[in-house]
Amino acid sequence: MFGEVTFPGQYPYVPNMTVENAIAIAGGFTPRAFKENITITRKVQGLPTRSKLPLRYPLRPGDTIEVSERWF
Repeated sequence: MFGEVTFPGQYPYVPNMTVENAIAIAGGFTPRAFKENITITRKVQGLPTRSKLPLRYPLRPGDTIEVSERWF
């Protein structure tokens, strides 16, 4: 996980984890976080695929989460 979270880094997958749970484990959003712009990178048929997903979306092992910065 990287971007606008308090403690970016790698975290172990937990069964039934959602994007929201993962962000909470990383200490939550920073004040500059754009909470509606969460990008997940996931391998689909061996190729990395990027998608913008809602906070309640379930994660899979190996997913990478990016929280963008908002512009004031």
